[in-house]
Amino acid sequence: MVDFRLYAISNRHMMPDLVAFAREAAACGLRAFQLREKDLPTRDLLALALQIREAAPELQLFVNDRPDVALACRAAGIHASEAGWPAERFSKKFEGLLCGKSMHSVGPMTDWSGVDFITFGPVFATPSKTVLGMGPRGLGALRQASELAPVPVFAIGDMTPERAAQCRELGAHGVAVMSNILQATDLKARLQEYESALDEL
Repeated sequence: MVDFRLYAISNRHMMPDLVAFAREAAACGLRAFQLREKDLPTRDLLALALQIREAAPELQLFVNDRPDVALACRAAGIHASEAGWPAERFSKKFEGLLCGKSMHSVGPMTDWSGVDFITFGPVFATPSKTVLGMGPRGLGALRQASELAPVPVFAIGDMTPERAAQCRELGAHGVAVMSNILQATDLKARLQEYESALDEL
């Protein structure tokens, strides 16, 4: 069951001390956090995941594309990239883990097997995707995705609190955020801004 609306995503190049971030964010009310450190070796990734779990046991931790690490650290779930393992393989092999999936387009023929929620985007232009040649999908596509998807949709892509409110109005369940949270000078205030924006409906 997806019982959160704000989904924070890690980037240790923006926030080197992810353990301290997770501890503070959980204390400020953040409920879900994706560990997305694709370039870390398995041993280092597992060590980091275990430290985050110990520092913030109340935080629902999702590990990107590594169900083995998620299982080993007793995470809440895994997050599959669009080009990674099919979500149904995750869910069949690792029962009990929630499964999120990144998607950049949604159609009626999409296989939803094993998917508990999706992140859809980028809704707005974001530098990390622009360099890969991936332009913004736009609010119209987000509305369509929210209508078609049988699971909660989290909008992603340069997501500010103001844009989060827009996305909720168009049917998104919540938003996924990286830089706007990781680089906040006042984390508690920033999280409260998102909470207010997402709870308006």
